[in-house]
Order: sequence, then C-alpha cells, then structure tokens
Amino acid sequence: MAVLNIKRLAIPRYEVYGLTLESILPLPELLASEGKVDVYIDIDQTKGVASHEHSPILCVDASSTRAHLIWGGVGDLIIEDGQRITVLPDPNADEGALRLFILGAGLGVLLHQRGLLVLHASGVVINDRVIGFIGAKGWGKSTTTAIMHQRGHALISDELLVMRFDDQGQPRLIPGSPQIRLWSDALVSTGRNLDSTDRVRPGIDKFNIDASCMAPEGLRLHCLYLLDAGEELSIRPMSPSEAFFGIVPHLYVHRFGTYFLKAMGMKYTFRQLNQLLKKINVRRLLRWKDLNQLPDIAQRIEQDIFQEFKSEKS
Repeated sequence: MAVLNIKRLAIPRYEVYGLTLESILPLPELLASEGKVDVYIDIDQTKGVASHEHSPILCVDASSTRAHLIWGGVGDLIIEDGQRITVLPDPNADEGALRLFILGAGLGVLLHQRGLLVLHASGVVINDRVIGFIGAKGWGKSTTTAIMHQRGHALISDELLVMRFDDQGQPRLIPGSPQIRLWSDALVSTGRNLDSTDRVRPGIDKFNIDASCMAPEGLRLHCLYLLDAGEELSIRPMSPSEAFFGIVPHLYVHRFGTYFLKAMGMKYTFRQLNQLLKKINVRRLLRWKDLNQLPDIAQRIEQDIFQEFKSEKS
C-alpha cells in the first residue's frame, strides 16, 4: 500500500471548511495552504490493525471529545478534540478510500467536535443566498448541486454543509472542497465526459468533478430543500415541526445512531437546529426519480428563489 512509503518530510498543508490541515497522507482534492495548522492528520501503522471484512462506516466508541470510526476493508479513524485525526489503515486499504474516509466521515465528526453544525447535505449560491439540498441516500443531493453549479451558481460544498452562527444568530456557511462526487449516470446526465473524469476510488462507479467556481465564506444560509418523491414537480413549504423532523436524519452525527448522537452532545446539536429553523425556510421539493428531469428541477428552483427575491424587493 502506498501509505507505507510515506516519508515524514515537509508535510503538506491544505485548507477546507475554514481550517488548515497538516496531513501526512496527501489530499490532492484540497487546495494548498500556508496557514497556521488547526488540524493534524497522521497515520499510525504500529497498532497492527487486522484486515476487516468490507462494511459500512460504523462508530465503535464515542465521547464528547473522541470518536472511533471503522470502515471495513479501509481502516480506523480516531478523531480527537476537533484537532487531530489518526488513521489506522487496513493492510489492504486503497489510498483513495482512506482519503474519502478522512474527508467525509472524519471531517464531519471533527467539525462537530469544534462546535459547528454539520448537515449531510450539499449547497450552492443563488443571488448571494445559500441554498442547501438534503434528502435520503440516492435522492440526488450531489446531482442537483452539480446541475445548479453547471448553470453558473457557485458551489458551497458537496456532502457536508457546515455552518457557524454569528452574533445575531444567523447561520453562516463555511465552504468545503472544490469537488462534487457523482455516479456515472448522473455525471453523463449533466453533460460531462466519463473519460476525462477521475474515479473517487478504484472499484466504484463514482467520479470527482472539479468545481472551481466556489462561494466565499460567510454567506447566510437562506433555504433548505428536502428532496422527495412526487407525481409532479413541485415545491411546498414545510411547517416548523415537519422541518425539524425532516432535518434531524440529515444531521451528520445522526448517521451513526442514537448512541453516537447522545455521546457527541445531542442537546447542543438540537439547540443549534432549533436556532437554524428560526432563521431559514425549509421546503419540500417533490419530483420523479428521473435524471431527464434535471433541467426542469434546476429551473424550478431558480424560479422559486428569484420570485421570492423579487417579492422582497417590491
């Protein structure tokens, strides 16, 4: 495995979510940084981690300051104090899978440890307003984000939507990496070429899209769209209670179950969520599960936002 040959000389630094990361494992998906280090990413190959059968990412232990995640066939992550991620690689791990583990679950948990609200969501900017997309796995968060980005709307982030609250309680978004990950059918449906796009990692039919048009930090989250199934394309408002229970499954720390959520500070996270719902709109976006409908979905979202913007100005 390539990780075994990494030398601890001139460890590179990267920037993402407003942080500078120093990582012994190269992270080419991120932009380089020369800033003061906020987070250290190290590899510990002395633990002798046994090769596990392939499995989803699971939490095996957690507290308010430490979490231990395992991804069968890839390795373990120890995330501590919002400042350090230690990688214990599986002997047969692919380096691309390790990067995916760190940049997804690892950073998702670490950002939560730093007191930020993290949603399993994606987002773009329309008229200087951040628009986020949440929904169940396979319902097109990244695909919707990709088609909106292709139509000229700057990317905030894919997979992790990260925010802090300012002194007025407004949710301010922190941009992620300039990458969108799409399955091959979604990538083709957005007009891109498979042959000129890199796979996220070997063995899976998912690809990285370079999204060079990135939004600046500090824009306010305006609206979340919950992607759902419907007989016709429509956008409907959600009541506060519908919005609360619609968002809870998409809190990033919710993905590992109730035990993990409680261990990581459920009360604090729910206070943040209630604060968020006082400041934003949440709408249900109903549509077919059909990639051919993407242009119509994008146009409907734009119309919804522009109409609201126009009514506020009048």
